Formats: sequence, structure tokens, C-alpha cells
Amino acid sequence: MNSRTFKAVFSLVWLLLATVAFLAWIRSDIQLDEVPQLLDDWLSRFGLWRAAAIYIVLYTIRPLILFPATLLTVASGLVFGPWLGIVFTIIGENASANFAFLIARWLGRSWVDELETGRIKKWDAKIRDNAFMSVLLMRLLYMPFDVVNYGCGLTSMRQRDYFWGTLIGIMPALVTFVLLGGAGAAGVENRALILGSAVFFFLLGLVVARFLRRMSPEEEAEA
Repeated sequence: MNSRTFKAVFSLVWLLLATVAFLAWIRSDIQLDEVPQLLDDWLSRFGLWRAAAIYIVLYTIRPLILFPATLLTVASGLVFGPWLGIVFTIIGENASANFAFLIARWLGRSWVDELETGRIKKWDAKIRDNAFMSVLLMRLLYMPFDVVNYGCGLTSMRQRDYFWGTLIGIMPALVTFVLLGGAGAAGVENRALILGSAVFFFLLGLVVARFLRRMSPEEEAEA
């Protein structure tokens, strides 16, 4: 089996998996806003470290079925509390982002490269040359998580630039949503402070993004 055939088979299996997962979700009658509490109920059966390992694995493979990342982030705060939730989500969310990036690169980069015209090649080169700042701004501006993951994988940017732009750029949103979930965790005190901190970090991301865009107008256009 050559590379193209293998990729086609993988894509077909992936589509089948995503379809089955979607149909199972529809039949379950589970509402999206119920997911964090359901995960809390399920993961609480395990010890802390087993639950953390399961959570990180689930977050890592989440892009295969495009399950909303925000729900898992909120669930982390609810399951593990605000502070451990941040630690485990940093691991899981970055693993998820880079997993999706590598899938897109492996499946689609060569195909995109064959179809690129001169104008698209020029745009792609600009993205590659300013990859870190482009990814950083997209994350700070809260652009759709998986759109950025897969979209960046189709470009020629270096995975290293994508890694660092994502690691830094997702922090305000990550902390915001973990704290929102953590405010509802059992035994947590100072809920008002936690919620206030969540709002602070959400606004911080936007402020930093605006500052970077004003300081780097060329990167803004390229992002």
C-alpha cells in the first residue's frame, strides 16, 4: 500500500469514526452544557492521577471527532479544581493542538503544495516567516481552536513556531475556562475571586493581542 492509498484509507476511517461518534451523540440526548458535569461524575471514580491521565488522553485525541475543546477545558476545572485543572489542561490542550496540526500536515500539506498558485505561495511564505506571531495572535484573539490547528498544519510553517505560538497564546483562554469550571468544583472557596480572575484573564488575552497588533502591523495583516 503506497502513501496516497494509506492516507485515503486513513481519511475514510476517520470520517467513519467521526460520523459514528456524531450519530451516537445525537442518540444519547446529552446536551453540550451537561458534558462537564458528566465528565466530573465519571472521572471521579478514578484516583487523581488515573483521572488526569484519562483526561489528557481524551483531550489529545479529541480532534478526531471535533469535540468542543472548551467543554473539556471547563470540565478540567470542575473535576480537578482550578489550579490542578490548569496544569492538566496545559498538557492536554497543547497535545491536542499539536496532534491536529501533525494530522493536517501529514494528510494535506503535500496536496496543498501541489495546488498552490503563485499568490498563495507568496501568502504561505509570509505565514511561514511570521509563524510564531501569526499563531500567537490567532490564539489570543480566540479564533476557533480546531480551525487554527488544522489550518496551520496545511501551511508550510515550522511545527516549532506553531508549538510555541500555541503554548503561549492559549494561556488566557485556557486559564479563563478552567477557572470558570473550577468555580463550581466541590470544596472550592473564594468563588467570587476565581470568577473575577477568569474575567481578568479573558480580557488580558484581548488586550495583549491588541498591543501586539499595534506594535507589529505587518504581522497583523499576515495573521
